[in-house]
Amino acid sequence: MKTSLLNKVLKQLALWCITTILLLIIIFIPRDVIFETSKYGDIQKIVYDYSVEQHVGNIKDFYAFLQENHGLGFYSDGDTVESHVLKTSGRSLLLIIPALFIGFFLGIIKGVIDYLLKNKKTGVGSGMTWFVLSVPDLFFMIGLQLLLMFLYETGLFPHIDLYGHEKLENVIVCILFLAMYPLFLIANITYTSLVEEETKDYIRTAKSKGISRFKTITLHMLKNALQKININSNTMTLYVLSNLFIVEFLTNYRGAAFYFYKSIAAPRRFVEGTSFLMNTNSAVGFVFVFTLIILLSNLLFLWLSHLVSPEGKEA
Repeated sequence: MKTSLLNKVLKQLALWCITTILLLIIIFIPRDVIFETSKYGDIQKIVYDYSVEQHVGNIKDFYAFLQENHGLGFYSDGDTVESHVLKTSGRSLLLIIPALFIGFFLGIIKGVIDYLLKNKKTGVGSGMTWFVLSVPDLFFMIGLQLLLMFLYETGLFPHIDLYGHEKLENVIVCILFLAMYPLFLIANITYTSLVEEETKDYIRTAKSKGISRFKTITLHMLKNALQKININSNTMTLYVLSNLFIVEFLTNYRGAAFYFYKSIAAPRRFVEGTSFLMNTNSAVGFVFVFTLIILLSNLLFLWLSHLVSPEGKEA
């Protein structure tokens, strides 16, 4: 079992290295363009011509920059890029870590409740889970913002600052936005896993021995279902990180996703001679941060899967 776990860890490390390298290669793709104008100076066409030599040259230039400056250089505010990336990543981790734990543990609890209520029409069971998963989470984010504003205007709810990153309420609101979809995703996986487990022979054995339904679910069915839940937890992490861009942009939360977007985004408007170059140094730093978060999350759920896996038996 230890050898198997080590092999899985090494596989995750190898995938992390390959993924990070591929993303860095994408970052260094040449972005120079040629503007073709009319005799009146109007832009007629923008021509892009990819060059392998220029692509390789961008990588070499960046490597030479790292050697010369002993790091990623300085950000626009005078701070080093490394400090800027770490500072903004710390803000994002305040959202990511609680959102992952809320989505995972409360999602499992919600899934168990859905299973217990599967034959009852309560309105809070699996039907609600399916409804939330079928509606874009952006709709819930904007809807919740508008609802809180409306409740404040009518005097039914205290004022909550929905924009920024300086206050505790900013962090809490963003965590709720981030955790919403993962929670119902894990709830749905938990529910379907328990439904599959109920047809197994050991369930009939437990019933014949008079073991209560709740005890059977929590001590036996849920333990076996955790294998499938852990496997899909990687998807939950990807959902959290992808939604992080939307949440930070929507709430003006100045975290890693917000500044990563700024470092790679093309200009909203342009004239002849506009530069389409990205802030490569910042983008490289943020790529390492986000891929490292995915790696650590995968290793965590891999370890949890190892803990709940029966010793010497197939999960």
